[in-house]
Amino acid sequence: MTRKKAARKTRQAAGHNGGPRGRKEIIDAILQATEKLLPKHNPTDISLRQIADAANINYSLIHRYFGTKESVIMAAHERILSKAGEQFSTIDRIDGNIGVLFKMSGKNVSRRALLARAMLDGADPHLIRHHFPIMHQLIELLRKKKTRTKNPSEYDAETLAAFFTGAALGWYFFEPFLLASTELDKKDKDKVHHQIAEMLEKTADLLC
Repeated sequence: MTRKKAARKTRQAAGHNGGPRGRKEIIDAILQATEKLLPKHNPTDISLRQIADAANINYSLIHRYFGTKESVIMAAHERILSKAGEQFSTIDRIDGNIGVLFKMSGKNVSRRALLARAMLDGADPHLIRHHFPIMHQLIELLRKKKTRTKNPSEYDAETLAAFFTGAALGWYFFEPFLLASTELDKKDKDKVHHQIAEMLEKTADLLC
């Protein structure tokens, strides 16, 4: 098949209803649709037909660009986590930035929902993501802090990274319960978040 014929076939498959046109637009639409569906549904319950309808494309285009539903879901996870990684990549020291990790966890609602659902479904984290740039950078930043600390703690950077990430994610996963059960829901949420971030910063100084 010539390139012109292939392009014409793609345009026909995309339809004439205002749907995305061209390889890049179609792939982006597929991934965006998948990202919106994942927080609301178990991955096993999502069909390619649902994704195609949400993306406003012909069903056959998903097979063309991704092959299987598993590939689409993997790509959606990868893209969300890559965006989060880009946000954290500009940080060059941990001092004063543990709070940034906490705030990032609060802003990335879709990422949290995807991660929580995947873990509840028993997914292998290595199948969701082949590498973990945010965690790796956090570990390196904690290592640097420990080398600059006069009397560093016995806790290694990997354990500290897991602890702080767990604290940040755990807060947002259970925030409604935590606020209601302690009556913090009667206080200003921004102030509560600021205090939690401060507590994490002080804990980092103590544990490193």
